[in-house]
Amino acid sequence: MIPNKNFKILTSFNEVANKYDAFIIDIWGVLWDGLEPYHNSIESLKKLMALNKYVILLSNAPRRAKVVSKRLNNIGIDSSYYHKIISSGEICRLRFLKNKTLLNQFGFTYYFIGQPQDQTITESLDITETKNIQNADFILVCGTRNFEDTLDDYIKELDLALTFRLPLICANPDKVVIRKTGELLVCAGAMADYYKKKGGLVYQYGKPFLETYQLCVDHLNQENKSIKKSNILCIGDSLETDILGANQFGLKSLFIANGIHKNELHINNSLISKINIKKFFESKKIAPEYVLQEFIF
Repeated sequence: MIPNKNFKILTSFNEVANKYDAFIIDIWGVLWDGLEPYHNSIESLKKLMALNKYVILLSNAPRRAKVVSKRLNNIGIDSSYYHKIISSGEICRLRFLKNKTLLNQFGFTYYFIGQPQDQTITESLDITETKNIQNADFILVCGTRNFEDTLDDYIKELDLALTFRLPLICANPDKVVIRKTGELLVCAGAMADYYKKKGGLVYQYGKPFLETYQLCVDHLNQENKSIKKSNILCIGDSLETDILGANQFGLKSLFIANGIHKNELHINNSLISKINIKKFFESKKIAPEYVLQEFIF
């Protein structure tokens, strides 16, 4: 990624809405904060649909797409406001948990770290959970068991798994997510990062990995073969997943500044500073085509 890549700060999503045929939109940090929708996010989705744009919601949620859809519906983000949800949990299920080649290589018994709702990615599959790490063939990590947990709460389990040389399967590459309050919550990606740095074997599924974006483009092409990569815009609040993934796959991207990096950018309901944003992008060596404070027309 070129650090000094030119980018444009937008005042409204309306400035780019008609430039693209399809949109790949992150959920947490763009549409909601894990509890409730962001201001105007639902209206923005409705407007995109009214413009006859194709909308994929791409999430690093470590659960099945149908579970994500149901949760969104409960908070007012109806399934008529988008065309498809692709979740990292669903990708993990498809690429590893249903992959007989990999399972035959490692084994069919897993040790689970995450919340009960995340374990739906294992439903109706020929794999078995064990409560004892020493009996496991691999660790399936979807996230923390409690939102207030930190990485330190899982070091003992991860270190034990390392002694048995178990592969770690990560269904959510995000390291943290953010609430509207600015509170950061630890995600499975932080555990995967720790495990990998300690020499463990890690399989991760979701953003920013290329196969994730290929799945999105394949789906778009199935719906409309005339949609080209140049006519797709990715929208997200994480440089290391949303923007990096789009860049690596050759897609244009829009960075939501009022999301996960809000605290680093010192945004407190004030106008974003192009100087601060530019320095931030340069420090990360990642940059989008566009910057918008929040997802609003």
